[in-house]
Amino acid sequence: MITEILTNPRAFFGTICTNEPSLKIPAIIIFVMAIVGSLTGYMMGELSGKLFSGMMEGLATIAAVSAAITTFISTFVIWLVAAVILFGLQKIMQGTGTFKRVMEICGYGMVPLVFATIITLLLSGYYIPQADISPIRSTNPEEISQAAMSMMLDPALHEFSIISTIVTIIFLIWVANIWSIGVETCCGLPAKKALIVAGLPVLIYIAYTLSSLLLFTGGSV
Repeated sequence: MITEILTNPRAFFGTICTNEPSLKIPAIIIFVMAIVGSLTGYMMGELSGKLFSGMMEGLATIAAVSAAITTFISTFVIWLVAAVILFGLQKIMQGTGTFKRVMEICGYGMVPLVFATIITLLLSGYYIPQADISPIRSTNPEEISQAAMSMMLDPALHEFSIISTIVTIIFLIWVANIWSIGVETCCGLPAKKALIVAGLPVLIYIAYTLSSLLLFTGGSV
């Protein structure tokens, strides 16, 4: 089933749409993505906590766990928000899909992002240990700001940010293609309208991701 989503999404959604919408498998897909993403979040949180670990003992662990939990929860929130946006857009375009059906399409369509999170996790395991982060012990806001900027400009993290962003964008384009076919097949929209429904939110998110990358890297991509 999962293979067919990637290789022949039109046939897959053609079969899915003959049944009542179910969120069981899409929820499992999002769960897997959330678990993998939370591991990356843990490593990034631990690294950020290490920067301030000189100010409070155990801060690195607290930051790591907090980042992992936040990443896990936010993955499900992203699924919900994406479904709301797709549902609203397809209704504007006179689509016939119910919210549950659109949420199902949205969940299935995010399968490529599972691979993106796995790749990002592997990249994290390679680049994060290379980051040269020295704990700060001062509470001076200026020194804290300088230390944070130094972490953002760390060569290893800089390269990691660029590569992981490129990976995410590539897989998001794949997601948009699957969503488009799903909306066209299950929501009664022509291909052009379905492409707008699926592509617009992805395009906006890609623009946001690129702007965040420029902010994180100080504009030096």
